[in-house]
Amino acid sequence: MPLLQKIYQRFTDPLFYKKRIRGLLRGFRSFDDKTAEGFERFQGIAQMVVVLAHPDDEVFCSGLICEMVHAGVRVRILCMTKGEGGPCGDYSREQLGHVRSEEMKRSCETLGVEELIFLGHIDPVGQKFKVYAPDVSVEEFADQLRPHLMDAELIVSHGSSGEYWHPGHILVHQAVSLFLEGYPTDQGPSWLSFSARRPDHPLPDLVNWDDPAYLTLDGTRYERIRRRSLSCHKTQLELFSKFASGDYSDFIRYTALENYALKHPGVRLSD
Repeated sequence: MPLLQKIYQRFTDPLFYKKRIRGLLRGFRSFDDKTAEGFERFQGIAQMVVVLAHPDDEVFCSGLICEMVHAGVRVRILCMTKGEGGPCGDYSREQLGHVRSEEMKRSCETLGVEELIFLGHIDPVGQKFKVYAPDVSVEEFADQLRPHLMDAELIVSHGSSGEYWHPGHILVHQAVSLFLEGYPTDQGPSWLSFSARRPDHPLPDLVNWDDPAYLTLDGTRYERIRRRSLSCHKTQLELFSKFASGDYSDFIRYTALENYALKHPGVRLSD
């Protein structure tokens, strides 16, 4: 029965087909996996805005957050949901949104994030083999993001395939892309997406393989802060342990090297 359920949920999911088509097309593309910019071009940035789907998604860019905070950059996080649909831990489904939002607040305090804004969308409860995006269109979400992104010099978000093809992550990526369509390439804020290509990544299922790396950041020196930040998400630690086939500390160690794709150069990163 579980196998039949898995097959049904996979074959009725449009992302199942999109993932496989992307994989086939990737075979006809070439990527330069040897070159990536250093952090120097980001010096002098005053405001960075991180757009995420769920509490705990900041772990994918926590090294960059630490680097920016250390450099005196004001970091704001916009979180689409409170993670109501995720693993419950020891809490009821009714309690989960409040619990996870409090976990996120503690994580942001640990990282030095100045402002955390929840955008009010409900995270749908997933099935065993299928998860969902909130019930909001890309256009509506892009319009909601607009006033929060107008003063950003750098935007950071999920990658084009949502790391592990999570539809909520993909929705965030598409909404940021739609917001930036109104700017010429050399104008507006710069945009980086995390978990970009890295051929030797120890957790390859979490990589956006179609996003070439532009910035590589070694967050090893922030390992203790990153681990403490992730430990704030007590309800989700089992999930990250599963990702790492160990415990959540292994996840932090495996993701110390962060790769970012440049999606929109903007004023600062245009040549």
